[in-house]
This record gives sequence, structure tokens and C-alpha cells, in this order.
Amino acid sequence: MPTDLNIPNDETLRFLVSRYARLRASFGAVLEGAEVIEPSGKHFPDAFALEPEAILRLFKRTMSYAPLSDGVEFALGFVEADDEAAGGGCGTGACAPGEGSKKVLSGAVFEREEGGYAVPLRVQDVGDPVVLTASIARAVGAMVLFEADEPAQGDDFAVLSELAAASTGLGVLLLNGACVYKKGCSGLRAHQATHLDVTELAVVNALFCRVHRAKPGVVRGHLQTTQAEAFADALTWVDSQEEIVEKLRSTPELLADGVFEFERAKGFFGRLFGKRNTSDALAPLSVKSAVPAKVRSEAEMRRLAEMRALVEDALDGQ
Repeated sequence: MPTDLNIPNDETLRFLVSRYARLRASFGAVLEGAEVIEPSGKHFPDAFALEPEAILRLFKRTMSYAPLSDGVEFALGFVEADDEAAGGGCGTGACAPGEGSKKVLSGAVFEREEGGYAVPLRVQDVGDPVVLTASIARAVGAMVLFEADEPAQGDDFAVLSELAAASTGLGVLLLNGACVYKKGCSGLRAHQATHLDVTELAVVNALFCRVHRAKPGVVRGHLQTTQAEAFADALTWVDSQEEIVEKLRSTPELLADGVFEFERAKGFFGRLFGKRNTSDALAPLSVKSAVPAKVRSEAEMRRLAEMRALVEDALDGQ
């Protein structure tokens, strides 16, 4: 695995691929038409305001892109964060003791006895569209799992909720929420409004793009710098896993148990030449022609040999 790629370790990658495969094996038929849901007027044309009715419309619109029936009952609730989550001080939610990023989560889903769902949203998150949409996406993913009778609970359920949301096309909303910078008393600070971190969600988005043959540029067009860099590295890794991508697309059940091997990620020259014999990389095409082959001079032959050697050195270094 190249050390210059900022991607999760093999154990985490195996978890992400196998759980994504399990979801596709379970919901393959309803996920086939999934597309990248863009945080723009294309998919969210409704006017937004900081009021319950507008947030309800946003939630319903997000639900409409998931495999959920129109008759699913739910209720939104707005809750105050506890003191530890809020971090005290300035009241922005951007201040907290200690160093490093701060994890801010909401959008957990609770199933009610009468068959509906209660969705609590943090009051502090409502004013931040990135955090709010990430929370809503996770909640919609959780509803998908509940409707499918998935047994996971706790943090595992929250992680699977995000994977389920991403598998329906809501991954960009989550990836944006994985790293949000907010201004507090001591300056800008990174917030993580997701359970999966930015590199993990970047991998899931890259897998989605390749499995569904979606254009990566559609995803990149809605990402900030940190997310865009993570997505670029994730895409490089995914493009080296051709067999895994094909199985995710056609036979995901073969990956659901996590028993598979990763290919060594390839650099530019490796992807360009693939598995071809590099000694023939610059050889003329074997095509029958009535035109006699051009006789090359010694100088031309030397230049060809030098070019061949450069290509071989580049490939050996991948």
C-alpha cells in the first residue's frame, strides 16, 4: 500500500468494503438506480429557513432519495446539547477542552412502539446546513436499516446508518459533515459531525462512484479542500481494486464475509500500462500492411531504447 495515500488502514478498508457489500447484497435491486445526491438546487430546490416547517421539508426531500415508502411515519425533535458536547464558553458550540477535532453528532433515530420513528436534531446544528444535512442523511440511513430489520445497535448501528445512507447516494452530504471548521474563542476548529471520519467516507464515496459509474467530478464539485484531497486519494486506491469494484457491482455477496485480498495500489504509469509486458510497451503494432516498415536509424533506435528504459524504471518504482 503506498504510504503517500491518505487512506484508512487495511482492517478499516476491509470493514468498509464488506459492510458496503452486505448492504448491496441485501438491497441490490432497489439501489441499482441510485445517483449522487448533490447539495444544490438540483436535488434540494425547496427554499430553506430556520424554522421547523423548512427543516421538515428538507428531511422529507432527503427521505425521497432513499428506498423508503411514502407511508413511513416519523417525527422530528429539537434537543439541546449537553454541557460536554456543547463545550461551554462562547455558546457557538465551537469551543471545547483539549486539542484535536471535536465530534458533534445528532440525527440518531429511535423506533417508536407504534411503528414510526423519532428523529432528534441538535438545536445547535440547525443553523449549520452542512452539519444539519449530515445529521439528516444519517437519520435516513438509520430508517433504511430499521425498515430492513438490521440487528446492529449502538455505534455499530450509527456507522451502518452512514454506510446505508451513502449506498443510496447521500454520501456527499456525510463527507462534507466529516470535517467542518467553526470559529470559536481560540480560532477555527475542526468538527466531525459523522461517526465515520473524512478518509473513511471518502472511500465509501469513491466506491459508490465506481460501482454506479458516476462521474467523480460531480462529487468533487461539492467538496471543500480537506474532503477533496481525501476523495482524490480514495479514488486512486479504489481504481486499483478493479476486481473488488466489479464484485460489488455484480456479486456483492462474495465480499460480504470480508474474506478477500486487496490489490496493490498502482500509480499513474501502472494504471496506464496495466499488466502489459513493458518490454513491448513501445513496440510497433503487429498489423499486416502492404506498406513496408520504416527503417530506423541508429540514433532513433537509441532514443527508443532510452524511452523504454524510462518507462520500465517508472513502473518498477510503483
